[in-house]
Amino acid sequence: MPVQPDSRFANLPLLRVTAPDGRDRQVVALRLTPPPVPSDRQHPIMQGETIDLLAHRLYGDARLWWRILDANPVVYPLDIQAGDRLNLPQPSTATRITRARRF
Repeated sequence: MPVQPDSRFANLPLLRVTAPDGRDRQVVALRLTPPPVPSDRQHPIMQGETIDLLAHRLYGDARLWWRILDANPVVYPLDIQAGDRLNLPQPSTATRITRARRF
């Protein structure tokens, strides 16, 4: 299955592995270091604010939380606390909202 260009896994190599059942499968290699993400603004996290709610507010889709994490040296989303300042990446191909129909 090819990786879409707007995916978090774009530009990562596909590896061929043998599954426990003996079949060959393709998997996406893990990224060991986050890619450089241009960011020109920061956001202070407020009490009760979560990374997925922030992604929904910024990009219109809560599933794009990974874009914010890739722009910050945060290891795990639950490590984010009120008062932390997060770098916010600019919208890109992966964060643009597309509409199914025109109005």
